[in-house]
Amino acid sequence: MRAPLSMARMFARYFAQTMLLQFVLLLGFVLLLIVLSANSERERLQKQMDGTVRLIQRELLRQPPARRDASLRELQPLFAYPLALVRLPPASLGEEARARLASGQSWLDSSQQNLYAPLPGTSQLLVIGPLDSQGSGGGWLHSELGLFVLWFAFFGVPLALLIYLNLRPHWHDLAALRDTSLRLAEGDLGARAPAARSPLFSPLQRQLNSMAEKLETQMETRQALAHAIAHELRTPVARLRFGLTMMDEAESDDERRGYRDGMERDMQELDELINVSLSYSKLDRGEVPLEYDTIDLEEWFEDLIELVQPLRPTLLQLTLDCARGEATFDRRLVYVATRNLLLNAFKYARQQVCMTVAVEQGQLIITVDDDGPGIPEKERERIFDPFQRLDRSRDRATGGYGLGLSFVRLIAHHHGGKAWIAQSPQGGARFGLTLPLHPAGGAPSQSVT
Repeated sequence: MRAPLSMARMFARYFAQTMLLQFVLLLGFVLLLIVLSANSERERLQKQMDGTVRLIQRELLRQPPARRDASLRELQPLFAYPLALVRLPPASLGEEARARLASGQSWLDSSQQNLYAPLPGTSQLLVIGPLDSQGSGGGWLHSELGLFVLWFAFFGVPLALLIYLNLRPHWHDLAALRDTSLRLAEGDLGARAPAARSPLFSPLQRQLNSMAEKLETQMETRQALAHAIAHELRTPVARLRFGLTMMDEAESDDERRGYRDGMERDMQELDELINVSLSYSKLDRGEVPLEYDTIDLEEWFEDLIELVQPLRPTLLQLTLDCARGEATFDRRLVYVATRNLLLNAFKYARQQVCMTVAVEQGQLIITVDDDGPGIPEKERERIFDPFQRLDRSRDRATGGYGLGLSFVRLIAHHHGGKAWIAQSPQGGARFGLTLPLHPAGGAPSQSVT
């Protein structure tokens, strides 16, 4: 397994690659300039040295041949570059150079920086150079090493600082995201990435934290659901065990038949509990697709009221105040949510339950008010949690499993809305469901997952 890359190693890698690329490009550019300007530079230097060459030639021709070397040595202190007389051109000169020297013209050897000029009327050659020796006293800065140091100082140091300042926030964010993902992988679902310093990783940091929050919420919900289901299973299982014991001790067939009937009811209760729990889990995981339809509000809610009338207690009055218009939602799921709200109100209302359907600012607001005892404010936060029954004195026949309001909240969230609770003007509880009137992408008969 490869060791994790540190910021120092990453910085060194990027800096070395950048400097190498810069050096290669600079070297290639300089070589190109040298190739393109070689001939013109040679001609320029030759013309520049023409006057000096003629003066030296004139001074040497005034002297007899035996005195020319001595005269050249006397002239040497006046020039910054070496002077010499030779009889034959060096073997390194090419045919073009020899031809020019034979025709009486001077020739600059670019490789050696030597200027060759024939001495008229003689077989001798005046050699001037190397011409770049006049800069040899400039110190180490004029050497190849000095040029490299200057190049590094003016280009390398600012570049290193620029790379470091830009890389540091990216590396900090990347390390924070890595540490957070490792903590999440180890099971710490409360881990969150700190705010990103660089805009490059800000969207990733927000998405990671959003994912972690959803995972934590789902895990907490599933754990609570698992604990609640385990708790709910204890009662029917205990009754089944008690029934089996009592059947063995029964003294008559009628008594045994009574215990058997009780055990069948307990088995049916277990079956219902498992089916309801599975349906809740599927909805919680988003595995139930939305099938949107455009609904006429008055017609649909009047049908809803008729469907729940048989479940209404005899002395309880149920009224509907519905706005006119249309809305888009999944009729099957919203029926479950509104029916659960009404059934919950039926359990607690004393005389009256009122359903109100309103349209405000692009939202469909459904409220159910009752005149019952209401919900204490401190209990409102957990009323929508699964298997929550605030009235512990109720039995299965009246209390259900405590999943009705949990379904309401899940269905609201599934539609992009919310479920809420407040104090009712009638003195009891007001349960509300707020949904988008026409959600984006909620075309009729279109499934949304």
